[in-house]
Amino acid sequence: MKTKYLSLLAAILGSSLCCGASINGLNPAYSKDYTIYDGSNGDTLNVSSPTTVPVSGTTSWTMAFTISGLEATSGTDVGLLFTYNTTSNYKNLEGMGFQLTDSGDLTLCVGGFNYNGGTAAASPWKTNTLSGYSAEQPLTLFYTYSNGNVTISAMLGNDTSSLTTLASLNGTGVRFGSVTMTQLNFSAKDGSGNTWSVPNGVTGEYTLNNFDLYMGTLTEDQMKEYALSAVPEPAAASLGLLGLGLLLGRRRG
Repeated sequence: MKTKYLSLLAAILGSSLCCGASINGLNPAYSKDYTIYDGSNGDTLNVSSPTTVPVSGTTSWTMAFTISGLEATSGTDVGLLFTYNTTSNYKNLEGMGFQLTDSGDLTLCVGGFNYNGGTAAASPWKTNTLSGYSAEQPLTLFYTYSNGNVTISAMLGNDTSSLTTLASLNGTGVRFGSVTMTQLNFSAKDGSGNTWSVPNGVTGEYTLNNFDLYMGTLTEDQMKEYALSAVPEPAAASLGLLGLGLLLGRRRG
């Protein structure tokens, strides 16, 4: 009987509180599901099939993902959301990180660890800060690569008016030459299990609700659609909690 209740509960919560995301009529080339990172674990998404992802020329693509549960970083530490490496054998690493204070100032960082042949410690990080951020509120981010330019956009929760371009990185330092992306590395470790040694140290405590990589540049309407589909409606969340309460009440009875 207990197993029956647990199965039913899982069905209710799964149907009403799921955090997947989608864009009507557009299929992602790569996706990653819900994952919790505690600052020490990490994993990868290998990029080769069904398509390769160039990091040069005129090809455009967008990484779209929703995060929540960001933990405050210590001092000047940078929490890692993701990096990617290329066929140039880890020579060119690019990624997005964050710094979050206890007061809710969230600084998003984007940069390359070896731009223009520089060292990791000297590489430029472009930053933009959001004030009053709450770790419980989902944040959907869009990382767009287009003809050598990187643009970061963000939307908070289901507030479409909050969609904004936060930062851009362009110039010769962004162009990696004739290479393709081979791997996406999430949180604090790379594919071999080694901790990154990038500027100021890396942790990365957060929840990845969903991740999708689309071939092409997303429009503002598509970004809004993706973000809205990743955040459960209040009514759906309430129904999930109601179902949980009913099941617990029946169990006690």
